[in-house]
Amino acid sequence: MNHLVVFVMLAVFLGMTSLVDAADKKVIIGFKKGAVASEEDRHHKFSRAGGRVKRSHRIINAISGQLSEEEIEKLKNDPDVAYIEEDSVVGITEPTLLSTPLTQEYAESWGVARIGGNAAAAGGITGAGIKVAVLDSGIDYNHPELKGNYKGGYNFAYDNNDPFDDGYISHGTHIAGIIGARNNGTGVVGVAPEVSLYAVKVLGGMVMGDLSDILAGMEWAITNNMNIINMSIGAPIDSNAFKDVCDRAYQAGIIVVAAAGNTNSNTIEFPAAYDSVIAVGATDQVDAHPTFSNYGQKLELAAPGVTINSTMRGGSYGILKGTSQATAHVSGAAAILLAKGIADANGDGRVADDVRALLGSSAADLGDIGRDPYFGFGLVDLSKALTPQPVTYHYTVARTIGSRKDNDLTVALKPGVYTVEITNHGNIDLKIHAVDANCFKEIGHNKLNKRHEKHPHNYNYQSHDATISLQVAIGDSGSISFIPTGSPGSSADIVITSKIL
Repeated sequence: MNHLVVFVMLAVFLGMTSLVDAADKKVIIGFKKGAVASEEDRHHKFSRAGGRVKRSHRIINAISGQLSEEEIEKLKNDPDVAYIEEDSVVGITEPTLLSTPLTQEYAESWGVARIGGNAAAAGGITGAGIKVAVLDSGIDYNHPELKGNYKGGYNFAYDNNDPFDDGYISHGTHIAGIIGARNNGTGVVGVAPEVSLYAVKVLGGMVMGDLSDILAGMEWAITNNMNIINMSIGAPIDSNAFKDVCDRAYQAGIIVVAAAGNTNSNTIEFPAAYDSVIAVGATDQVDAHPTFSNYGQKLELAAPGVTINSTMRGGSYGILKGTSQATAHVSGAAAILLAKGIADANGDGRVADDVRALLGSSAADLGDIGRDPYFGFGLVDLSKALTPQPVTYHYTVARTIGSRKDNDLTVALKPGVYTVEITNHGNIDLKIHAVDANCFKEIGHNKLNKRHEKHPHNYNYQSHDATISLQVAIGDSGSISFIPTGSPGSSADIVITSKIL
């Protein structure tokens, strides 16, 4: 993606909306759960306050439109109102157009090949039957690489049924090509070359749009049962409404993927920063962190985002860079895993969380061990995700004379299910501590002493063999520590076996 920034400016300057009365403000009003639930009631409350309704949202309990400052202040005291926030204008910073089209699809689509898209295609896994909503500037649905996969959409920027990409840099078309350009022997190829693409146009010709239009686009994706929502957009400003609709999409079983941002900032932008969204950063051709890509603890995955060749409006091709492009690679990878089929490991009736966990647990670890702020869990690796193999780690801890801390062992863990087998040698007392305990779900244990009442993920193990199982929750990372006490000279062998989710 190319980094999104929020601009608050006159709509007439953007040429995207009608002229707003100087005394009025464009707002989004969210109502409390159970309050003003019907569309008619929302319209009545808004109109009674003298406002002009733009859109009554259907998934989240909110309404957007124009309202005077005086009425906004009055509504802030309304017991039914949860929040009032400005309907900001969102847009992307201009990316760099580097070159014209090349041939040899996978050779020229280096990012697709780097994450294993060619391996998926060789195995006959192409994303067929998976629906991806591209919330962006639209799609050139006449492009030879895209017209076979284009299945429809809607234009929320101009409220009509034609979501054709009129963005001056063909941003939405470029993103669509990375996700699902056809494997037709010419031009470029997408990660999932037979995926179903839906253009949800929420950005206008200047590649900017109202937040309320993006909310409506998200609601459209939920209502139309999309499997994946790609948002190669972002902003540095949090929004209750934005978080609410992203959470609702994830609860509906949709994989939501968004860009971290392109300002070389240590803050992940929204919506990527929400827990319900996969936050994606960029890598270059040597798997390094490019200087433009934002970083932070919320970053979940990394994918190619430099010198990315893809489709452009008018049947052409071009190269762009940004976390937008990285995001599209992850959306395509998610489509591949959904198309292959994946088990509902936790029995919650959805597999979006299972795909998310598999993307994280199979990622190639590029930075510090485990999750780190520059690469998250690492670079997406479809080859590994499609053929996951258990990994076994062997350790020994011993109680020696001297500082106890010198004997401690801490092992970083990615999302997954782990079996921990402990074999005692001598009279050892071993404390087992699940660091960041909220990241773990206890599956079972045997022959372990009573857990610490204040710290339920801490165990004491004494002088016998034991086996425990732990699960690192989806979207998280953590570590398990082994702290030997007891008699000097005693030790324990520890075997940790991971089952990639």
